[in-house]
Amino acid sequence: MQETNKYLKGDKMKKTAKNAKKWLLIAIALMLISMIGTSAMQTCGGRITIKELSWESTAGHQLSAYLYKPKSATAKNPAPAIVTVEGWYNNKSMQDLYSIELARRGYVVLALDMQGHGDSEALTWEKLYSDASGENSAVELAASLPYVDSKKIGITGHSSGGDMMGAAIAMDNQRKVPLIAAALYQASIPFDDTGVDHRGDFGSRNVGIVADQYDEFFFYGGFGLTSIAGTPDVKDVPRNFLKNNEAKNFLNFNEGAAGFKGEPKSDTYYSKNINGTTANRVMYTPAITHPRVTFSSVCVSHAVDFFEKSLGAPRPIASNNQIWLWKTAFNTIGLIGFFMFLAAFTIVMLGSRYFECLKTAETAQPIARPAGKGKAWFWGTLIISALFSGYSFKVILDKILTKKTIIGFLPQTSTLSVGIWCVVCGIFAVILMWLFYNYYGKSNGISVQERGVMMGKEIFWKTIWLALLTICVAFGILFFADYFFKADFRFYVVALRTFKSDTALIALRFLPFFLVFYVINSISINCFNYNELGGKKWVNIVVLAIFNALGVIGYDIIQYGTFFANGKTAFRGTLGLGISGIWAYPTIFFLFATPFITRAIYKHTKNPYIGGIINAIVVTIMCCANTATVLGS
Repeated sequence: MQETNKYLKGDKMKKTAKNAKKWLLIAIALMLISMIGTSAMQTCGGRITIKELSWESTAGHQLSAYLYKPKSATAKNPAPAIVTVEGWYNNKSMQDLYSIELARRGYVVLALDMQGHGDSEALTWEKLYSDASGENSAVELAASLPYVDSKKIGITGHSSGGDMMGAAIAMDNQRKVPLIAAALYQASIPFDDTGVDHRGDFGSRNVGIVADQYDEFFFYGGFGLTSIAGTPDVKDVPRNFLKNNEAKNFLNFNEGAAGFKGEPKSDTYYSKNINGTTANRVMYTPAITHPRVTFSSVCVSHAVDFFEKSLGAPRPIASNNQIWLWKTAFNTIGLIGFFMFLAAFTIVMLGSRYFECLKTAETAQPIARPAGKGKAWFWGTLIISALFSGYSFKVILDKILTKKTIIGFLPQTSTLSVGIWCVVCGIFAVILMWLFYNYYGKSNGISVQERGVMMGKEIFWKTIWLALLTICVAFGILFFADYFFKADFRFYVVALRTFKSDTALIALRFLPFFLVFYVINSISINCFNYNELGGKKWVNIVVLAIFNALGVIGYDIIQYGTFFANGKTAFRGTLGLGISGIWAYPTIFFLFATPFITRAIYKHTKNPYIGGIINAIVVTIMCCANTATVLGS
């Protein structure tokens, strides 16, 4: 009988190893499909060439951008050019929907990383806004290209990238022959990030504003910076902005609201002859939020129409004919494949001689289904954790985050704020686990040694090496995708992209914050809460994943439910509260997705640390590579 069990276990382990290899191949296939499909969509089947540029700005700082060059643009047939600019805490890839659709229509497009964003050089606050955060130099570079018609240059930017267009236009006015002919603000205002009012700088240019009706930051009562994050005492809301005197003044070419006749209309061009040139003003008011402007077919249609009217499209295509959603679909396939790869590769490596000591003789089993006091402990700790997670998310972002919360050693305000929240939640989880174990678990047969909480020295080091190996190979694939296909893996604001060496060094500084949470989270999910809930193992992990993210989900439901009901977000008045609902999106994704990775690895190792370390590194890199870096003075 023992010999039979031995063979059965051996067959089961071989089947498990075979399944892991199968899933690994599927993950690699998904990422390859993503790379090829993404490249095909963004190059329009080879009709557009994409290059990554790096150059020195006129202020003496390094800038990075993607250049989209249609084959139709030549020195003999120069095309109009458009500079697209991402918003604060973002990078140039967040403008890909605009960049792709405009390039499809024959425009040369330069997608810029502002200073301190993406792959552009990080600066101190004192230098950050020189050269309009790089936008002025981007316009100059576009104008210098031999296949660009320098008389037809447009610029469009989201959020802070839009705000700084005003500074770029003011600098453009100093040129003997200005270069910027048209500007489209995306969920942004004609006050730059230093507070300077640029409403009087537009002159004869065509100017449009996408004033989204549910903007978390702007259009509360007026253009002024006091509207940021919607101060608590504001009397007007973004969805009513079109009727505001600020809107009327803009559409009346900054000559006062009183001179505007009738009621302003959305999507309507208002014209005036200025110095012999017909200038246009237009306002678009889509019923969407601030970040949705970078993920909206409606807004892309507005941009296509605006620049066709302003510059003339070399290759006119109906504005509703869009392919960027297909690129998004391929990007998403890659994102799914990447996370599948993390678990599958780790499990396959357990079959190697060096890491085989990490593999269990048989699959880790759940503890008994919670009943009686155990049920109260199980559901009680989940509910308390979710409530604490949501409430602490609000408090920490409100109190910690200001745009200039900079610690020299930790130069990213967003990563610092989320990192502190992770530490607080991790510590709270340790307290709950200690209470559970000492007042219920220990007396009911739960052993920290048996569940994998404790480990020996050899296991400890090989745990770290395996996690690092998985990360290196996974991100090696990401760099391969970027180098050969100019592709990354993303969906909306959840993005895995390549990064520079200085970003990697910054990530090392923030890694301890995320290790605290994700390692502790893995221990909680796998060592103390892996049970036979629902009679099927998958029910347990789905419930735990939902509760893992439930606190932040609940926060966003309150935040946006209130917003859509009365036009004001529930929590506002500070930058942290204003952006909190937006930052909840990727947080929810990672809180829900990461438990599946740790569970898959834990079942083969009884080791909660491997998956926890992998998740912590991935999330740290994601945070550090997709935000703003501002150096201390």
